[in-house]
Amino acid sequence: MPVTGLPGNDPFHESAAALAGDAEWPSAVLSGLNMPFRPIDSLVTTQNPPDFSWPYIADADLYRLQVSRDSAGTDVVHENDRLTANVYNFPHTFEEGIWYWRVKYRRPDGGWSGWSDSRKFRIAERSVPFPVPPVSRIMGAVRSGHPRIWTNADTLDDFRGLSRTVGAAVYRAKLESVTSRLGDPPPAEPTFPFPVTHPHGDPDYVYAQRTLRAYSEGAVDRMLDAAFVYLIGGLPDIGRSAKAQLMNIVSWNPDGATSYAVHDQVHRAIAYRSAMAYDWLFDLLTPDERRDVQAMIKTRTETMLRDILQTHPINRNPYDSHGWTAFGYIGIIATALLHDIPEAEAWYRDIVPAYINLLPPWGGEDGGWSQGTGYWQWSSMFGKEFMDVLLSSSGFNLYDKAYSRHEGLYPLYAFPHNSPKGVFGDDSEYKPGSPSVSMLNRLSAVYGDPRLKWASRAIGQPPGAELYNYFYGDPDLDARPPVDLPKSRWFKDVGLVAMHSELYDPDRVSLYFKSSPYGSYNHSHASQNGFILNAFGEPLAIDSGYYDYYHSKHHARYTKQTFASNAITFDGKNGQSVNDIDAKGRIAGFVTHPAFDAVSGDAAAAYKGELAQADRHVLFLRPGTFVVVDKLRTAKPGGSEFEWRLHAEEELTIDEDGAGAAIVKGRAALKVDFHAPAGLRTTVDTKYRAADGSEVKPTGAYEHEEQRHAAFLSPRTNAVAFVATMEVHRRGESPGAVRSEDCGDYRKLTFADGTAVYVRMTDGGEVDAGDVRFDGVAAAVRGDSVLLVQGTKLVKNGVTLAESAKPATVAFGDGQLSVSGAADTQVVLHAPGVTKLRERVGEAEIPCGGEAAEAMGLRGVHWRTEGDRLTLRVEKGERSFKLDGAPVSEPLDPVVMETEIDGVPGTVTLRAHRDIDGAAVAWGMLPGMPGLYEVAEAPDGFMFEKYGRPEVVRLEANEPIAVRGAVGKLKLRSAGAGRAQ
Repeated sequence: MPVTGLPGNDPFHESAAALAGDAEWPSAVLSGLNMPFRPIDSLVTTQNPPDFSWPYIADADLYRLQVSRDSAGTDVVHENDRLTANVYNFPHTFEEGIWYWRVKYRRPDGGWSGWSDSRKFRIAERSVPFPVPPVSRIMGAVRSGHPRIWTNADTLDDFRGLSRTVGAAVYRAKLESVTSRLGDPPPAEPTFPFPVTHPHGDPDYVYAQRTLRAYSEGAVDRMLDAAFVYLIGGLPDIGRSAKAQLMNIVSWNPDGATSYAVHDQVHRAIAYRSAMAYDWLFDLLTPDERRDVQAMIKTRTETMLRDILQTHPINRNPYDSHGWTAFGYIGIIATALLHDIPEAEAWYRDIVPAYINLLPPWGGEDGGWSQGTGYWQWSSMFGKEFMDVLLSSSGFNLYDKAYSRHEGLYPLYAFPHNSPKGVFGDDSEYKPGSPSVSMLNRLSAVYGDPRLKWASRAIGQPPGAELYNYFYGDPDLDARPPVDLPKSRWFKDVGLVAMHSELYDPDRVSLYFKSSPYGSYNHSHASQNGFILNAFGEPLAIDSGYYDYYHSKHHARYTKQTFASNAITFDGKNGQSVNDIDAKGRIAGFVTHPAFDAVSGDAAAAYKGELAQADRHVLFLRPGTFVVVDKLRTAKPGGSEFEWRLHAEEELTIDEDGAGAAIVKGRAALKVDFHAPAGLRTTVDTKYRAADGSEVKPTGAYEHEEQRHAAFLSPRTNAVAFVATMEVHRRGESPGAVRSEDCGDYRKLTFADGTAVYVRMTDGGEVDAGDVRFDGVAAAVRGDSVLLVQGTKLVKNGVTLAESAKPATVAFGDGQLSVSGAADTQVVLHAPGVTKLRERVGEAEIPCGGEAAEAMGLRGVHWRTEGDRLTLRVEKGERSFKLDGAPVSEPLDPVVMETEIDGVPGTVTLRAHRDIDGAAVAWGMLPGMPGLYEVAEAPDGFMFEKYGRPEVVRLEANEPIAVRGAVGKLKLRSAGAGRAQ
């Protein structure tokens, strides 16, 4: 039970002197797949209060959780000393500000342990309440009657009415499908040609599983579709058909071909979808039929529970991809059968509190998905199925959770429209499509977010016809490009940075960088500090290999390996530990600014002691140039050959001197040049070769696919610094010249637009480049804007522009500032005349001065001015600001663009908004006849929302367009029938 008061008021209190930290906890539970301590230290959360979890102790009977205002635990405000589970959500909100939490466990024969480390978190201003009532109260809100999945007796008429509004497309599709097969006999029970002892990696076994799944889930989906159509339309013949199909599936042997041992996904689909059909068809089932359905579901559910609560318990080891999905499905089953069978209540109590707390194991506050975009598009939607059932049946809303509220940012940045494929993880071969549209359409409706509505529309496909899309969508919500958001974003929860030249432009240049706390486990790859680079809708520097099937020879021995990524290996493809959650990376800093972005990653832990240093820094010089700096050191006596790997889809040509390469794909090209070290040698291959040199080809749909794989190898050495530039350009055009100067302790790179980058080539010390002095990894200057990477000082023309108490990355100039550090730090800036500081996103003004501790507690930043100096104290992470006269992102008056289509003049009125950097952006729909058109004339910043700016394009009626800058005039003329976009 929660208690509030002083720690001395209860018999379990121990003084602060007894603190022992995590060291008193068994070391075996502090790493690997064990439940982590959450909130992580220094978390900033908008969820009030956050989720609490800690490692499971096998023989503990109680846990005691304290939340205090001080790190010593002397000012305890919230406490529960009677917890029997290692996850907990408080039933009330906290005050906003800084908190500290700790936990201990009790063994019946050994008493209480020492406290865990005290971990800090801050509840941000304007937090969103997320109190979680006791499970008995949530369960008590579930009605005893049916239906209760997605609707109930009170809401059923309105739910049916959706078939004429947002759910019309789904209902029509299902009605047509069900009606067309109304006379078909129920499908026979499937068979499986192998015993479960057969090697599961055998391609024939995998093919048989795929065949079984397609057949079985096809039968189950046909049954559920019919039950749904009956729920909405009430047609007796469809109800009878749905019932017959359900009773047929009930007759299937749960220990036969559809058993959990043969195919867990088939088994779980039968269980939870039958439970949904049972709920919708309840009034058609006789008492005996109900008992038969209940018995089948109970048998299959108990099999699932033995796995995910006993053999591989989620509360101990939450990183179970299939297990987590099944966990939510059991929540659906428990809801459907609650009050009907006694076991359902226990299932509900086991599942619901943990599901609320852990959602999702693969991400966190920022909305990221550690297993990459491929599995996000499947697994996240699977999780929404129980979220919807929980909301509609009990009123408890998991869409209020911080992860859920921020999830839409993940596809917006990591999987934006016109991406050629996904990033970082299995199933990344997919482009954004119907799954993304379905998710974005749903999230835009839930949160009323016009940017997500725009992102959904920009993909150019409708939502899928899955049943869960029936009740989501908002036709009255206007779509707006994400002009008020930064062009780049760091997903701190999963260690992903997405950097874009322009977020809303389909012809954007994009670099994705990963250094993740989730290691290389499950569907993640051993690609810490790896990058992927796309441009103009084409893949340039790619993550190579394919996901033909899980743990195939190709997948295990090539795709998941470090040498398949644009990452660092050494001494003949030695890389990071594979399938290891402790093979972690760490983003050490990230800043974003109109002139440049920068990210720093530390991947040393992923190499398991073989590399003493594995730092990579990427500087993005907008709009399309990158500088990559790798600082590497081996732990191996005698040194190592370090291998800088680069992969491409089709054309990859090595320069004659071996110090660079060119990649070409479609309309896009990339020029890579190495400026250090000297003496590189190169390897190029078109085969998928494992570490031992043997070829491991992909199978199935990918068996004929080839890619290009290059490596740039340093001379054998104990430590090396790679300095590379990567410039994106259009195919057929020449990249800009880069002047590279070796200046001893630093290298200077000067680019065609005048931007200068200085890279320190020594391990430390101040670099004196004349007009620029700095202490850090690198510095960049473009006009009045400067960038300092992982440093403490930057001086330009004798003026100290930025000085930090601890190493930090700082981008500063033209009225904008971005600061990032691995710890709270203080930065002093040369900023004469500054009187206002506001958040870059949201434009909220930040008060100047006042008590520093109070300001840091409320908003994580404190600032003051003295003369021409601005002193800024910021918390760990990344913060971006605007100073005084920097432009405000705000709506503008509509603008009119002239058009001429096949000689016919016209106009189109466009909505307009100033973007985050001050540029005017207008958007709207282009009226006209569908067809193939040549673009004869267009404003400089013009783009078709889905296609960018091709010379020839096939348009639909009311094609979405946008213009950045002056709108000018658009002239189109019909193109020949043989030409296509």
